[in-house]
Amino acid sequence: MTDTTAQQDSPPGAAALLILSAAAAFLALMATALSPDPLFRLEGWIFTSAALVSAAALTIGVANGRYQADPGRYEDGVIRAGAIATVFWAIIGMLVGVVIALQLAWPRIFYFPEAGWLNFGRLRPLHTSGVIFAFGGNALIATSFYVVQRTCRARLAGGMAGWFVFWGYQLFIVMAAVGYLAGITEGREYAEPEWFVDLWLTIVWVVYLLVFLGTLWKRKEPHIYVANWFYLAFIVTVALLHIVNNLSLPVSLLGTKSYSL
Repeated sequence: MTDTTAQQDSPPGAAALLILSAAAAFLALMATALSPDPLFRLEGWIFTSAALVSAAALTIGVANGRYQADPGRYEDGVIRAGAIATVFWAIIGMLVGVVIALQLAWPRIFYFPEAGWLNFGRLRPLHTSGVIFAFGGNALIATSFYVVQRTCRARLAGGMAGWFVFWGYQLFIVMAAVGYLAGITEGREYAEPEWFVDLWLTIVWVVYLLVFLGTLWKRKEPHIYVANWFYLAFIVTVALLHIVNNLSLPVSLLGTKSYSL
């Protein structure tokens, strides 16, 4: 899709996202420094590092005018990134599956008593969640962004919000995966991440829903194709499953442990 009147503008929300990234980095750093829980600090450093990298990249990009939005073209960059992430996490998830399959055949092949990170009990949820949420989730998000733009004949809504969804989801995957290996889990099948990781995914998923709905709202095609209803049902259903199944009460706001509600 092209538009002869298209002009290059800074994408909406770039400056706001920069401010939010800087604020998130500061708050995460403070929480990490004040927490007495070493596992919480581990996850805190991951989140702080991601927020700082995001703030730095946005600062450089906004200052140099690198982030340009052509309203006459589709937002395909985030789709390409999603396709790459899908393949990457597929390789990681299935590789871990091979490792735990070997452990079932030869239980002591990767047995290190001092390194609980490599135990079967910690690698198994990494494999299942990696294939379902990292591989499958990225595939669904990327294809939904592709389909909704083409069937609506409209650029993805929200400016930089689509990129926030992509990178926010990658951060969720990394924090959840590190949590599995470190033993930071609720111990519930397919609902393993602890409360603070669940909270971050909730924020990302709400933005994802708003981007999808916003694109439908600004569509140039009068008819809403049935594929978009299926994607919308998927987004809403996952949100309900996540919120209801993962409701929990943290023991401390600076600790990893929580109890299910």
